[in-house]
Amino acid sequence: MLKAKSLFFKLDQYLEKLSGKGFDVAGIPFRLVDDLLARDTGVDFAAAIPLARHTVGGQPRLLTAVLNDLCEGSAENLRQIVSDVSAHPMTQFEAMGWANFVTHKARFPDNGTPSKDTFQFWDQMKPPPEIEGGRQLWRSTAKTHVWYDDASAQQFIADGFGRSAADAYSKLWHPALKSDVFRLYRLVKSGGVYCDADSMPEYRTSEFLERAGNRVWASSMTNVPNCVTINGFIAAPPQNPVMEGLLEQVLKNIRDVASRGIFWLSGPGAFTTFLYQNLGQHDIGLLSQGCLKSSVFRQFDAAYKHTEQNWRVFEHNLGMGNEAGLKRAIPVAQDM
Repeated sequence: MLKAKSLFFKLDQYLEKLSGKGFDVAGIPFRLVDDLLARDTGVDFAAAIPLARHTVGGQPRLLTAVLNDLCEGSAENLRQIVSDVSAHPMTQFEAMGWANFVTHKARFPDNGTPSKDTFQFWDQMKPPPEIEGGRQLWRSTAKTHVWYDDASAQQFIADGFGRSAADAYSKLWHPALKSDVFRLYRLVKSGGVYCDADSMPEYRTSEFLERAGNRVWASSMTNVPNCVTINGFIAAPPQNPVMEGLLEQVLKNIRDVASRGIFWLSGPGAFTTFLYQNLGQHDIGLLSQGCLKSSVFRQFDAAYKHTEQNWRVFEHNLGMGNEAGLKRAIPVAQDM
């Protein structure tokens, strides 16, 4: 009720009381922002600024910049954090993600052309039952649904981009990396809507698919400080410069690994960095996380995520962290 009535001062007092009793309230202000973004009109983001004090580390400054920039319709405060060499590198990267969202934030489309199709990828020909269940939900929702495995993805790349590109794809060392790369090749060549295999459609998915065909659509993690641009759900028309540029950057990253993990080479870290390098130069609509999960696309906790088939588990077992990725992302952003 406090959120619904925008009584932020009372919520501020309530969070202070909870914090004094030992409760961890640091994540609540960012989740509140995500809730506010789901509203279409009449949101006073400035009124929520006092709540920033309940976050930790560099997040009070980050959240204050986010709320001010949402009020002002620019990303200037966030860009100042990115360029501040005294800020923690992760705070700088978080500011990059939020700057992307503030610059390209969009509401659920109210018009547009139908998307060509919906496509998904699973490296093995026969997916686990829970993945198969998700696939059937998408097949029943999308007018046209295309499923790719490793072999058909490699053939698609060979047919559209040449044998050398397909051979390079075949040498990639993890299924998640192959999935990241293939979806970009497919979007560049044919367009459509890509959705991760461990996901299900939501109640407005069909409506979205009927309106998503004429621009690039993606989403940001607006419910947490690390507001990366995610690549698990992307819509794009064919031969779009956003996807073409991102594919070029991802392939360049893979040729120059430099100890970076998949998140930074081809995943949300790469997408976030690319958009920030080209801030405001492309037509892309970023949905808030709350809008995406409640209306269009929701991931589920599949069993494979607890095995090395999940890139996080795979890289954790190798002792890989974020340091190398941050070292590459931040200087590039500061050169803007």
